[in-house]
Amino acid sequence: MKKIYIRYLFLLSAPLLMSTSTPVSVRYVAPYKTVAQAGIIIDGNNLFIADNADLVSYDISQPATPAEKDRQHLSAGIDSLYMYHQNLVVCRDNFYGTDVFDVSSGAFNSSGIYWPWGSCNKVALYGDKAFVTDKPGYSCTGENPDNSVRIYNINTTATPELAGSIYMENVSGMVATENTLYVSNEKDGLVVVDIPGNTVKTSFPARACYQLQIAGTRLYARTKSTLDCYDISNPQKPVLISQFPN
Repeated sequence: MKKIYIRYLFLLSAPLLMSTSTPVSVRYVAPYKTVAQAGIIIDGNNLFIADNADLVSYDISQPATPAEKDRQHLSAGIDSLYMYHQNLVVCRDNFYGTDVFDVSSGAFNSSGIYWPWGSCNKVALYGDKAFVTDKPGYSCTGENPDNSVRIYNINTTATPELAGSIYMENVSGMVATENTLYVSNEKDGLVVVDIPGNTVKTSFPARACYQLQIAGTRLYARTKSTLDCYDISNPQKPVLISQFPN
């Protein structure tokens, strides 16, 4: 299987290698699918990934020659990564909880932040708010999953304060802006929530999404079959502007 993978990689890179006179540096970064599951975080010239049970920081100021800057071994695999100001939020597998590291220097230093949610949650962060919900079929308490998105006030010095909740079952994707929360599940599709009013403003019932990402005034949503792009110049009235086969 490894030989097939290497040949496939060579076939993909061969046209690039033959089409330029500038040498291309290809570097193997990490061996396991946990990397893709946890995601990749880029913050300035620093790139953070999960390499099995290790959290790894790379200096990418020279993109062709990334240099490992720091490595932190955790006692369990890494489920997901988030940025909160200059802190890297690491939700770990198997209910081991959440670690928060100060990565302002590119290294993993203690932040002094403790947040109670762990890998059984999906989390969306914006400003000083965290939106937290149980993953479909999971519960942090060991009881039935809580069918709500809990809203916490967070800062760098205090334990989170529960500020409210929004009823929503089996959330598969979630991302937030200042006053708008985008949530998706199989039953309701993509739902747009006004946070201050705790009301649904818009919904796309046929568009159940599994990953949501915001870049500027664009919302990118991955469904089972397509990658959708929405114009969110008006955050609570997204306009679908393109779809690409997944």
